[in-house]
Amino acid sequence: MKDLISFSLSLAQGNLILEALVERPFKEVFETIGHLNQQAAASFPEGSDEEDIGTINVSASQLRLILSVLGEMPYKRVSALLHSMHQQMQEAKESDQ
Repeated sequence: MKDLISFSLSLAQGNLILEALVERPFKEVFETIGHLNQQAAASFPEGSDEEDIGTINVSASQLRLILSVLGEMPYKRVSALLHSMHQQMQEAKESDQ
């Protein structure tokens, strides 16, 4: 994949993304779930704590899907994650300028 977007997320935040994705039809999300699971296995060794931080890289289309499914979840559950992702995107944009 080219033009990947990187995010630092806790294991708990990654699990929240996966929880949101599984609510969609399998054929719509299976590639993204597989992609995220591969990265999680590399970033979070067995026995990792929910607050451990790892990096995920997603394509623009995967990010659109992730944001879409998070938007369907209760705001209180996803607001901190969405804020963190937005802040990281802003910082990346500013560093590119």
